[in-house]
Amino acid sequence: MKNIKYILLIFVSMTFLSCNDDFLELTPQDKLNSGDVWKDIVLVELLVNDMYGSLPDGFNRGWAMLGSATDDGENGYGWPALQRFNIGAVSPSNYPFGGTWANNYRVIRSANDLIANVDGVENANEAQLNRIKGEAYFLRAFYYFDLARHYGGVPIIETAQSLDDDLLTARNTYDETVDFIVSDLDKIISGNLLPTNHDSGNVGRATIGAAMALKGRILLYAERWAASAAASKGVMDANTYSLFSDYESLFVEANENNDEVIFDKQFQDPDLGHWGHLFNHPVGYPGGWGGTNPTQELVDTYEMTDGELPATSGLYDANDPYVNRDPRFAATVLYNGTNYRGRAVETNLGGLDGIEKNGDATKTGYYLRKFMDESFVEYSAVTGSNNWIHIRYAEVLLNYAEAQNEVGGPDANVYSAINEVRSRASVNMPDLPAGLSQDEMRERIRRERRIELAFEEHRFFDVRRWGIGEQVFSGAIHGIRIGPNGELTGASADDRPYGLIEVESRTFLPAHTLAPIPQSEIDKNPKLNQNTGY
Repeated sequence: MKNIKYILLIFVSMTFLSCNDDFLELTPQDKLNSGDVWKDIVLVELLVNDMYGSLPDGFNRGWAMLGSATDDGENGYGWPALQRFNIGAVSPSNYPFGGTWANNYRVIRSANDLIANVDGVENANEAQLNRIKGEAYFLRAFYYFDLARHYGGVPIIETAQSLDDDLLTARNTYDETVDFIVSDLDKIISGNLLPTNHDSGNVGRATIGAAMALKGRILLYAERWAASAAASKGVMDANTYSLFSDYESLFVEANENNDEVIFDKQFQDPDLGHWGHLFNHPVGYPGGWGGTNPTQELVDTYEMTDGELPATSGLYDANDPYVNRDPRFAATVLYNGTNYRGRAVETNLGGLDGIEKNGDATKTGYYLRKFMDESFVEYSAVTGSNNWIHIRYAEVLLNYAEAQNEVGGPDANVYSAINEVRSRASVNMPDLPAGLSQDEMRERIRRERRIELAFEEHRFFDVRRWGIGEQVFSGAIHGIRIGPNGELTGASADDRPYGLIEVESRTFLPAHTLAPIPQSEIDKNPKLNQNTGY
């Protein structure tokens, strides 16, 4: 099922071998313009696989997860570069994802080269050529989308530039960038270049459904509501995907590549693994780093099982605040008393995972459960293999609901899409109340996205595209400080209170809605204009 991973490993290994054989000499990416590459479909496949290998993933954004740079989380150890987002200290010279620009354009160059030359591959049939061309279009669109969500409009480069070309390219507008991404995806969809599904040896490759779903997402970001709704509805009407029954185990290796997954980054231990488990386990478990700590702000966003927020629900008990919650809460957050890996999590003062145990312990009184696989025993010594899901069907339903609500308000189709997410077998939350206004539905959809997609890297970009960063990413984030015996009220001997505590005061400026163009790129190309405020 993970042949693409092994093929990629072989390709990477070959680039480091010293050999006189021409086959080996052709594999480095700086040799893509060699005419011999296009004579062998095997070499072309290797180049495509290398493009997949460069996909970002959310397990490691510089030793931390992106949710720690939102109001959903804080990182237990404070030194990762993501902390610059929280203190408002991002600049063109220190942007935590400064490598995104160079990495993405490197892969885009590979895609451009493939698109220009793939039709000339001599030992391939039409179906192979169409699929490879479709993958190149999809990956080019994906990497351009990643650039656009960080930087806004970026230079559109459609050819594999050589040293003889004019390399000083100005930025296109955001709308032009969106149009280009959509045009690549439309080539796949209208030309039927990609299959609906792949066989077990090619799981992880892009499909026509992935192209349709990505089109719905980029159009949502661009606020082209009707077109976005239509694209997402196309995915829904295809009946290719469905919600996986168990929300908690959706993200573990045993259930990867299930019917909810539309596009992901494939991992395989020990060759192509990740350290997400190590980074994010509570400190009281062998080798756990503490990692991603959900905030009280996120915890308070989870409804009670009656569909009401804790502040208004009769089911809420301040002395037992974690019972009767939306099941996605316990599937996402480790809290004091959670039964986990054979014992109760102890975030109370003096506990094995306590809030003040050491410098890496939780700052908020919570740890991350989502993505953490209890069957994965050797997390402190072995890399994880569960895949990083970039697009899944629940997001498509929420994308559709958001776009359709903006088109015509909360009609029956909007209710149906969002209630489908809430009624997943393992979640079974009540339907949204009837009679919501468009504004009320907008807020409910945004809340649903926050809960359903927590720590999947959507919140960081959603808040920015909604233009509400100054409201929700500035100011204090909070946690819970629990006494040695479970006290949630009163104070300790040093007069510090139990219960709600302020963890950090954060700064978000208007300029932070977009990332700064890396200063190194500005220095190389005077035609690049910097984003406002940097």
